[in-house]
Amino acid sequence: MTLRCRTAWPVGLGLALASQWLGGCRHDDDGGAAQGESTGSDDGADSTTGDPAAPSYWQDAAPILFEHCGQCHRDGGIAPFVIDDYAQAAAWAEASAMAVSERTMPPWLVTDDGSCGEFRDSRALSQADIDTLVAWAAAGAPEGTPRDDLQQTAPPSLAQAIDLDTPAFVPVAEGTPWAEADEYRCFVVDAGADVDRVITAYEVVPGNDALTHHVLLFDLDPTLEVGPGQTNADVIAALDAESPDRDGWPCFGASGDGTAPSGVPVAWAPGQGVMRFPDGVGYPLASGTMLVAQVHYNLAAADDEVEPFTTRVRLQTRDTVERPLVANLIDPFLGTLASPTPASLAPGEAAVQYSWQASVAELAGPVAGLDVYGVLPHMHARGVSQRFDVVHADGSRTCGLDVPRWDIAWQLFHFFQQPLRLQPDDVVEVTCTYDTRDASEPVMPGWGSSSEMCLLGVYAAPVLP
Repeated sequence: MTLRCRTAWPVGLGLALASQWLGGCRHDDDGGAAQGESTGSDDGADSTTGDPAAPSYWQDAAPILFEHCGQCHRDGGIAPFVIDDYAQAAAWAEASAMAVSERTMPPWLVTDDGSCGEFRDSRALSQADIDTLVAWAAAGAPEGTPRDDLQQTAPPSLAQAIDLDTPAFVPVAEGTPWAEADEYRCFVVDAGADVDRVITAYEVVPGNDALTHHVLLFDLDPTLEVGPGQTNADVIAALDAESPDRDGWPCFGASGDGTAPSGVPVAWAPGQGVMRFPDGVGYPLASGTMLVAQVHYNLAAADDEVEPFTTRVRLQTRDTVERPLVANLIDPFLGTLASPTPASLAPGEAAVQYSWQASVAELAGPVAGLDVYGVLPHMHARGVSQRFDVVHADGSRTCGLDVPRWDIAWQLFHFFQQPLRLQPDDVVEVTCTYDTRDASEPVMPGWGSSSEMCLLGVYAAPVLP
């Protein structure tokens, strides 16, 4: 995904445009260590240095690594080494110590010290855990006494879910200035169940991680009239028929030009994993709702021949929830493409900023207030940082989310510990910072990975009068 904005846009236009990107804690086991204790190998001496105070792998580092890093650093995982093998973990100890010290690993991009939002399901390590791993590496990564009572945290997955699959598909780069190495393709993945349901969790299995830039799921009322004598279903049928030799249809505009989606219940980008909505809330799907998946394929790193692959969206649903969510993606920077003079970013600079504002009404319509449950920051490869603030009527500010070091490989929806209440006259402000030193021409907003975006995704529930 990639988006940038400076001015507020109507929610419908924002949706259509945004969619185009898109020290050790206590271990209660026999060999564990309580926070603040200094431990070594069982015989009281470090196996490498003889320092009895030095942490060891099995007694100190492994409990942290197994719990917090095992989802990726495992056999068959996406990480470059495994952490349940002492030799590999030791070989990477110095690099690991640097990564956790700089808080680039485990991936948790937001400031999480309470100064700018408080979030649930944090992946961030405590300072005590970081200190332990750094001390272990500094001591030469001693092994300690091997043990077999540790288990790695398994990658999250929905045990029971409705699986929605795209056809097996081979993407082809558009070759346009806005998407030179990209293709945006839409597919109907669910023609509509005959009962009302509410999405409470989802996950996306991209099929080809290297080529899948983002996946969005739109819900549409197929009977909604979107033009003279035409419904959503009619427009989609016509779009699909334009390329009979290929599945789906081009869809830079949300679910396709001329369609009118109700919302974006699923927004996935690399690194996200399973998304579970907070207890008591969910995204409602009315009986007969049509679901359309938009997949952004980026072929910049593709081999000469790409094998067909399927993208799967998995939904966990229930009959009802206490509060229904609205979902929106806002990016006025991308929205400037609809103007005669689109915005751009100055080339050759280490820190170029772009800011936009949107009212509560532009996020969710005329409401008595809005409880924001989660937000998704999104930029492309030149992104450096992003910040989301709430500007109140008296000029005061509340910091909602701060991403001081953007990483396009780890794009996460962040849910607040408690929903962030917005009053009707509050304004949302988003500021994105980019590094354009590699560009000789102005960097334009756009849907391709070489252009940029300044997007904020929002899950929120209107406050009832």
